[in-house]
Amino acid sequence: MPSMKTTLPLLLLMGAGLLLARSVQSARRNRTEPDRTEPERQDPVQVRPAGPEAMQTPPERWDIVDEQSDQSFPASDPPGNY
Repeated sequence: MPSMKTTLPLLLLMGAGLLLARSVQSARRNRTEPDRTEPERQDPVQVRPAGPEAMQTPPERWDIVDEQSDQSFPASDPPGNY
């Protein structure tokens, strides 16, 4: 039968390993699950990607000026190749 000198350190080591495993498992769970303490907010502003393919009713003609204007909206900066 093992003596107390070898059993106690072995039990302490196993307990530390169990605590470490639970800590890692908890960290993984917290990383993948959203935080449920705050209610989920939905932004009332809807932003679409630039380009006619993202429009509900795209225009029949679409040129480079339309593309640059669409990409810069609502910013006040002009396109870079004016």
